[in-house]
Amino acid sequence: MAYIPSRIKKHDTNPGKVKLNLTSMMDMFTIILVFLLKTYSTEGMLIQPSEDITLPKSTVEKAPEVALDLVVSKEWIMVNHEPIIQVEDVAQQKEFLIKPLQEKLHLYAREAKRMEELYGTKFSGKVTIQGDKSIPYRLLVKIMATCGKTDYPNMRLVVYRKGE
Repeated sequence: MAYIPSRIKKHDTNPGKVKLNLTSMMDMFTIILVFLLKTYSTEGMLIQPSEDITLPKSTVEKAPEVALDLVVSKEWIMVNHEPIIQVEDVAQQKEFLIKPLQEKLHLYAREAKRMEELYGTKFSGKVTIQGDKSIPYRLLVKIMATCGKTDYPNMRLVVYRKGE
């Protein structure tokens, strides 16, 4: 007897609705997310050096911290890029404390302490001083004395690492 193939199809070529399996796609996205988080570096440049100044070089090993930004260029003393007083005016004054800078720092300290009361963000009293490498030592001492008198005793000088 001869074999007669049946005309019945063994599989369905039109299954109707296709369901998408999200498990493998979620696994893939999780792996990509973990990879990106592991390769993301948080030790990048936290401080943007001002264009008006040339920072001195040092063999410092500590990483910069986020703090109130005080810039001393050849012409201006600025707090958070807002000009406060001209350098030549400070050089001519006999007083040790710089009054306009002291008032501005008091304003920032009051605001930071108010934020501490309202939101619990601790006021650290940190200030980073970016000073041009050609500013006189006496000017730097006046600025540091003013910072110390106005609730900003934790001062850091911003420098370039030697070799960079």
